[in-house]
Amino acid sequence: MFNALTFDEKLIGAGKFSRLFFAGRKPIYADGVDYFQIVDEDFNGKLQGNVYLASVLLDDRTIDNVIDHALSNKVKVIISACRTLAEVGTCDKRYGVTPIGLAHKFGLLDNAYVSGCVYVDKDDIDLINQSKAKIILTPSTSMGLGEGIPPARMMMTLGATVHLGTGLENYNPDGDLKFEIRLLKLAVSGALCSKDAISETDAKKMLKYS
Repeated sequence: MFNALTFDEKLIGAGKFSRLFFAGRKPIYADGVDYFQIVDEDFNGKLQGNVYLASVLLDDRTIDNVIDHALSNKVKVIISACRTLAEVGTCDKRYGVTPIGLAHKFGLLDNAYVSGCVYVDKDDIDLINQSKAKIILTPSTSMGLGEGIPPARMMMTLGATVHLGTGLENYNPDGDLKFEIRLLKLAVSGALCSKDAISETDAKKMLKYS
């Protein structure tokens, strides 16, 4: 078992995994776990190691510190972007670009991971591909929080590398990636009014990447 991304320490023990990205308030020291420090509106500490950037719309000082830390120390970065329409609209009004476009302008998108990705378009996916970034979808969390359904078929059609994650324990307490892919397949088919909108081949790719 492999969870691409989780926010709950309990899910680390939910099953076997080869590697896990854990974003949290305190470091987790365990085999196969890559810890990502959450940087959000409540963050006021010192940046250390890998970073989970909760939003590209944080204050300028915080964003500048993350950019400097990421580029100077060559750490791994997960960028949460395009989770809600409100976020995308605010970013467009303020900067004239989507959150993915803003991350690219900041220089943070290269080789990064991008989570959320519910409200992305073709241009966003093109930027992700050009930057050799990878997407991490957490379908149960995105849908459970009422954020929406990620456009996974478009992502796969455009050649994006899409990982799956389990997100929050509330919606997938067993940390089961097969549950995530089943949920995603059903949701995308329902949204597109198309049977098997995500092919078995693409589903296997996502699980293989993960």
